[in-house]
Amino acid sequence: MDAPTTTGAPTERETVEAVLADPTLIRPVFQPIVDLRRSAVQGYEMLARLANDPSGTPPRWLAAAERFGMSNALEASLVAAGITAREHLPRGTYLSINVSPGALVSSEVRAVLEAAPGGLEQLVLELTEQNGVEDYDGLATALDGVRAAGGHVAVEDAGAGYESLQHVLRLRPEYIKLDRGLISDAHADPAKLAIIEAVGLFAGRLGAELVAPGIERRAEQEMLAGLAVPLGQGYLFGRPGPSLVRDVPIAGLRPVSGDLGALLDGPVAPTLDAGLLAVGAEPPAAARGQVVVVLDRDARPIGLLVPEGGGWAHRERPLTASIDEPAIGVARRALARSAGTRLDPVCACLPDGRFAGLVGVERLLVNRHGPSDASFLLPAGI
Repeated sequence: MDAPTTTGAPTERETVEAVLADPTLIRPVFQPIVDLRRSAVQGYEMLARLANDPSGTPPRWLAAAERFGMSNALEASLVAAGITAREHLPRGTYLSINVSPGALVSSEVRAVLEAAPGGLEQLVLELTEQNGVEDYDGLATALDGVRAAGGHVAVEDAGAGYESLQHVLRLRPEYIKLDRGLISDAHADPAKLAIIEAVGLFAGRLGAELVAPGIERRAEQEMLAGLAVPLGQGYLFGRPGPSLVRDVPIAGLRPVSGDLGALLDGPVAPTLDAGLLAVGAEPPAAARGQVVVVLDRDARPIGLLVPEGGGWAHRERPLTASIDEPAIGVARRALARSAGTRLDPVCACLPDGRFAGLVGVERLLVNRHGPSDASFLLPAGI
């Protein structure tokens, strides 16, 4: 039973009951999950705050709800909040929602998942391990239903011991989250590196993607990217917040203010019609030494001719961006390209897709070390 209160503050039972009666008291917050090589957001983990207990933590509420026999109902409400939040996901990203194995097989959570509009696309159910798994057969059946509806599965705390790897082996998740204790200062600990490499090999054999939580230092990101750990999250990329923000900080980058259009380079670059290029035409002699933009019949950029060795190197899919797009976002996309094209200029386009001009990458890279030193902005390992 709750201890009596003399201040008039609600008891833990009352707090949980209030949330079950009014799910709008659940306030989701989101932490980005990032491609470690490109510093680009791939997904988000949803956490939660309760409006009627803003200082409380999810483990505290869930532990209280379990004592009062309401844990499945509370987790169902949290999952429902995540499904609603999915509507606001940036394009091409996913949302990871925490759920305990026991709750996942419960009728309360199953009902929420089955009622999800459009199935479970873009959702990852991350299995927590507060109480272990009592019924693997029942859990496997529930996970089959999740996957059949378009969802995926994540398992946390991999590498914490032999039992955790056995757990992963039985569940065959699409995402495997490393034990947080392996990440801190791992770049300076050969034993931790060995474990991460071993779990990475294990994940690869299962066809799962590895996620590294708790990244707080650039050195940790670089080390993990060098070990081919694809995904990570932590305070280096952002604390949990109420918005699903597509951009995340890249260490050392000072955001370029304004839209891309404000950075257009000088006069419009020389262009060449794609039809003429197809029959072997070359740019006019006056264009020598310049980047030439290849345009389709609607004046949209579909290629670049880049001066190289006295001739031209043809880039078939140049980076394009709207003149209304924030310059900082374009900078991140530019740095995510392969080494051979990373320094190619960006094709700025009008809202209807027509070519407006070129923006040199050097104009996008404003950093604390001066415009000539942008190497620290490149993805790790390149």
